[in-house]
Amino acid sequence: MDVLSSVVNWIVSLGASVFLPIVMFIIGIIFGMKPGKAFKAGVMLGIAFTAISALNSALLSGTIAPVAQTAMENSGTGLEFIDVGWTPASMIAWAWPLAATVFPLQIIINLIMLALNWTDTLNVDLWNVWTKIFLAAIAYTATGNLLLAYVVASVFVVAELKLGDLFAKDVQDSTGIPDVTCTHSGLANVLPVMPIAYLVDNLPFLKGKTYDAAAIQKKIGFLGDPSVIGIVMGIIIGLVAGKDIAGCLKIAIAVASYVIVLPRIAQLFSEALMPISNAATTFMKARFPGRKFNIGLDWPILTANPAVVTSSVLLIPVTILLAIVLPGNKTLPFGDVANLCAFIIGAAVLFRGDIVKTFITGIPIIIVGLYSSTTIGPLFTQLAASVGYEMPAGASAITYFKAGPFIWDVVMAVEGNWFVFVPLTILFAVGFWMIYKFYYKPRNAKAAEAEK
Repeated sequence: MDVLSSVVNWIVSLGASVFLPIVMFIIGIIFGMKPGKAFKAGVMLGIAFTAISALNSALLSGTIAPVAQTAMENSGTGLEFIDVGWTPASMIAWAWPLAATVFPLQIIINLIMLALNWTDTLNVDLWNVWTKIFLAAIAYTATGNLLLAYVVASVFVVAELKLGDLFAKDVQDSTGIPDVTCTHSGLANVLPVMPIAYLVDNLPFLKGKTYDAAAIQKKIGFLGDPSVIGIVMGIIIGLVAGKDIAGCLKIAIAVASYVIVLPRIAQLFSEALMPISNAATTFMKARFPGRKFNIGLDWPILTANPAVVTSSVLLIPVTILLAIVLPGNKTLPFGDVANLCAFIIGAAVLFRGDIVKTFITGIPIIIVGLYSSTTIGPLFTQLAASVGYEMPAGASAITYFKAGPFIWDVVMAVEGNWFVFVPLTILFAVGFWMIYKFYYKPRNAKAAEAEK
């Protein structure tokens, strides 16, 4: 166990910007790429992740998030559980004594499902295994049952792979990169709100239309430009936070920069992954005729989708308002209040860049997120204390806002709250079915017809 923990901790310490390029280099070699080309592809992937990390650090964490947090504090709500954000949440998850055992579990499940033809997704986003560790650790904290913890983690590993299958075509259309998909846990957030998402998609004034950045700009002129939207939202956030004119203008430029620059960085992912994708296609056609593999990656490959970034910015003040007015909510969305991109990727991909539909569907996703994080607050606080996490100044209870609805469902089952568990579980099943029935199946049939 000590050896396994040491190996896994070393891998984790590398971070996605170093670990994933190494993995992609190895995959490139396996798929028959020349070492030089595989090396370049891996390096470009590392550059892409580093560029996004630098942008997030400079603009999101360094400028936008503190202002959004001030706005949240100024609300004077006195909410019980402070959201610590994904970085501390991942640290707490990795500090769980049995964290290292979940790492090989995810790999083994993925390989078995590939061998049995139960999935077409090869998930190389191994750094984000921490989300499954988080689920297992919360389940174990709630029950003390290690077997149940592994079952919970395993079920979500399978769910991520199946979501990767269902969203593969939409991810490829969004990114322009063949043979890739996204396996980030954020995709699952759309599942319990799929009936609402389908209703939004079929509203008379939205059905059959796509209000992406170009369409909105055409409709309302320069006011629909993402940079202008960023400016307006930045000013609103600044005003709510009590900033003066200069402060509002600074945050406005920061938000506009984030909205414009992040999607452009996504082009680096295309440059990195296209050669590996082509090599994978050639390899699979030669050795496994009729079989197709999709490489599962982290959510930043989706930043080329305009709805991911623009809608997340639009949802910042909405999140603050919902946290204040929702009855029963005890979550103060602090750490991730300005980092909602990964939270709404399911809706953004499903609606193929439609900002309006993604924004509207993002509201119930945020609501579910607030109630989910409120539910796990006591258990997460207990887990953090057990691994020696030092609480933020002035905080006695913490939570993770983007924990997702799956862990809410698990906790409700453990606590015997069938009035929430049963309908939430049904919504998960219905969500999978609706994505398959109304989006995956017709879109893939249409693509197959077009190839004839």
